[in-house]
Amino acid sequence: MNNSATTRMISKIALEYNGNDKGMAKLAAVNFLLGSKPEDQFQEMKIVADRNSKVKKWALTGYISPPEEIGKSLSDSELTDIAIEALKKVGVTELNQFRLDIHNSTKQKHIHFVVNRMNIHGKCTVKSHRIGERFGEAVRQICKERNLKTDVEIGIEKKAEMMKNLTESLRTSNNFEELISKMKAKGFDVQLSSNVKDGISGMRIIMEKDKNPNTERQYKAGYTLSQISNKLKISEIKLLFEIKQTFSKNLQTAKNLNDLQQKMQQDGFKMRFQYKGEYKSNQKNEIQDVFINKIYQNVQNQPKDGFFNKKFGGFSLSAIDSNFADIGDLNSRNQTITISSKKAEDTILEVAEELIEDVLKPTFVAPQEDDWWKKKRRR
Repeated sequence: MNNSATTRMISKIALEYNGNDKGMAKLAAVNFLLGSKPEDQFQEMKIVADRNSKVKKWALTGYISPPEEIGKSLSDSELTDIAIEALKKVGVTELNQFRLDIHNSTKQKHIHFVVNRMNIHGKCTVKSHRIGERFGEAVRQICKERNLKTDVEIGIEKKAEMMKNLTESLRTSNNFEELISKMKAKGFDVQLSSNVKDGISGMRIIMEKDKNPNTERQYKAGYTLSQISNKLKISEIKLLFEIKQTFSKNLQTAKNLNDLQQKMQQDGFKMRFQYKGEYKSNQKNEIQDVFINKIYQNVQNQPKDGFFNKKFGGFSLSAIDSNFADIGDLNSRNQTITISSKKAEDTILEVAEELIEDVLKPTFVAPQEDDWWKKKRRR
């Protein structure tokens, strides 16, 4: 269950908001408050809060918002019990003033609370230290006791679903506009952030069904890309799109594989082929996959392994482009490539690259083609 709790100094507006919800709020619980109007209840709370001049942020406010599938099965009294029990775990006692209201104006039923941290004797019973974290832990503990999914468990499921749909959409998209459109068709809102230095620098993905305008100020729906995956970065997605666009452009004009390789190299990419079965010299070999890597003058500048990109192996075109499933056109351009013999001296880096690539893809093109690329790079 999504939840939030924070300490602050409030006005009567907080209680008015709790008790309104477009006229659809339902009073769930009230403690040590005599008045029925929000402004009267605020005055009662303020009088008690003033008994302890050391505490400025005298109110504890927040909410618990169960996901729609759980909220439908929870009665109002059950949701109220969960909220009160969680509040008790963070220090709220029977002598603290509070008001709880259930909001139903949106598709996700949720409960709001306003609590006086001071009990009626003026003693502060709710510590502010890590209050949001402590309240969240309390809600999760209660959910486990009641066999309800916690916000962490629900978050894991949602992130997995987002990642699945994101990677599927990346395979069929060539730029961010297409990605946003395809994700929207799947029920996700992709929001991009940018800065002057890097251009597009971040991404947040939100399930459309999770959007709740009533809690937007306290809780930002969805997850950033870094929260969804610690491997897939925005920089990798940008490079993925650059490779797909460059490959598609050069494929349209290339006469054969040699020509395609040269065009890709001119655009800053090296390309390697993986063939079906063992590579045989002086004959046409059927291409199974293509691996494309950006050429870096300094190897230390190469990005670390990502979700799609392998540091020395590059991007597998079959993994990032759904159109590569049909490689008939590429195979039709295949021709025998004559490579000069390999030089005896290999740098340590080149040997390391070959070893890593052999582990990743043992059926890469024969070593002679590697030599051809190494010679190109030395020029």
